[in-house]
Parts: sequence; structure tokens; C-alpha cells
Amino acid sequence: MRTSNFIIIFLFSFLFSCKKETFVGPPIETYFGNLTISESFSHNKPVGVDFSNGDTLNFSAEFSIQAEFNINIVGRTSGANFNINQTSQNLENTFWLGESNTIFFKQYEWCDITLSFNGHDTILTDSVLILGVQDFSQMGKLLTSFEDPSEYNVVNGSSTVTNNIISNVNLSVHGTNFLEIRGEGQGTYFGATRFQFNNGTITEPEASNIYFNGFFNSSYSGSAVVVKFFEDHNNNNQYDAGVDEAWSFKQSLSDDNLWHKLSFNLNDFNVDISGNNVLVDGVINTNNIIRIDVICSQQGTAFGEYGFFADYYLLSYNEPL
Repeated sequence: MRTSNFIIIFLFSFLFSCKKETFVGPPIETYFGNLTISESFSHNKPVGVDFSNGDTLNFSAEFSIQAEFNINIVGRTSGANFNINQTSQNLENTFWLGESNTIFFKQYEWCDITLSFNGHDTILTDSVLILGVQDFSQMGKLLTSFEDPSEYNVVNGSSTVTNNIISNVNLSVHGTNFLEIRGEGQGTYFGATRFQFNNGTITEPEASNIYFNGFFNSSYSGSAVVVKFFEDHNNNNQYDAGVDEAWSFKQSLSDDNLWHKLSFNLNDFNVDISGNNVLVDGVINTNNIIRIDVICSQQGTAFGEYGFFADYYLLSYNEPL
């Protein structure tokens, strides 16, 4: 009897051990097989996409394998571009909201779209017309796009050569107008664009969550931009040197005559103790900020000509533009 029980148990164990193993996840050929396109590359806005109304450009395509892919979008007029890099077997969750890596896309421009795959020669193309551009001012506080002169003041120095608005829709980053500011000499101040407002205008309390964003284009070697924030500690609605605190950040500019998007986090600003400025508490109180100056400067103190074009100054909250 014991022998029979042993044989039954042995046979049962043998049969159980020979049960087919179940694998979890996609089969290995979906990672290492040949790439073929099972659904062609397309998007959901054949007539055009209006990002100003909150439209989303959704892409479609299916592949035979899990693939690392790149979608590159380039504006034919602006030269703006945006990249999407993902790994999947389809484009089901791949979309574009109108943002860019560099300068803005323009309204009524065609964009060329290229889908490529890492490690494969397959390239697919499409295009889309932008009917309306995204409103980035909702990211925080738009200082100016230089379309409305009431938004800012022009401040000149003794070395300022020009500090004027140029109107050219083909050359501007946003809208029609942009700033040209230029100076000559060996100083570090060649004029500024000034923004003044009341205490509490900046609603984000944490300096680490605030970014100054702007677009700059220079062809003058050694040029730089200085951004200054001014606080009102004594609540008299003005900045008093020697009483209130100022903060500054300086960035050298490329002289390649191309537009560059620059973003500076407020945490990277230093207390400005030049001239009659003083250290008060060494902490940026964003509620106290009542003035911002964007200054044309130079990297050193050499005699020369310095300057840049500028467009679209935005304070964004939580993330850079």
C-alpha cells in the first residue's frame, strides 16, 4: 500500500513539474525583431491645429516591435523645433501641445514632422498647419512681448546708442515687435527695460519656483544681459538704495546672430551690493518685489560695442518656459 502511494505521489510531482512555464510580459521578438509599420504615421488635425484654443495634436502609428522613437517638429517660417522621445509599440499616448525647445512657433506656419527610430533606417514624415499659438502667459506673469509700450519703461545710460522697438513679424520671436538695445564704451550699463508694479504682484511665494524667461539674439562679441529684481522692504512703493534689497543675475550671450531662449531661476540670483545697494536679510521675499530691470551689459570692462535683440519676457511659476 505504501509503495502504491509513493508511486502516485511521484507521478503527480513529475506531471506538475512538467507543466508549461508561463512568461509574463511581451514576447522577446517584440524587442529584437524586424521593424515594420503596421499602421501608418498620421495625426488628428489634418486641417490645422489651434493651440490657442487648447487643441492637442495627437499622433498615430503602430510598429511590429517595441521601439525607441523620436518625433521632430520644425517650423518652416520660425525655425522653431520640438522633440518627443519615447519607447513604445505605438503612438497612442504621444501628443504635442504647441511647446518648443527653442523659439516660438508662429501662427499660420507649416511644420514638418519626422518620425525616426533609434537603430533603424525607417523614417516617416507628415506636416501640420498651426492656426493659433499657445498662450504661455498663463504660466505666470507676462512682463512684455514688446507689442504694448505701456507694459514697460525704456531707461538709457550715457553709453546707450539705441534702445528702440523694431517691427518685423518675420524676425520677431512673438508677435510683430522686438527690442533692439545697444551701447558703446567700456562700462557695464548700456540701458535697460524696466518693469514696475505693486507689492504682491508676484503671487508665487517661493523664489525657487520662479523663473525669468526671455529670448535674446546678439551679434556683438562679449555682450551680456543682467536681470535685476528690486524689493520694497519699507513698503513705500519704491526702491530705496541703501534701505531696500536688490538681486541680480548676469548671463553672457552668444554672438551667433540667432535667437536663444534663456531661463534663470530666482534662487540663482545674488544680492547686489554694487553702488549704494545693501544687504538687508539675504532672503528674497517675492511679495516685496516691485521692480525688474533687464539690462544690456558686457562680460568684462573692455571698450567696445555691445548689444542684443530681445523679445518676450515672462516670469513663469514652477517650471521654465
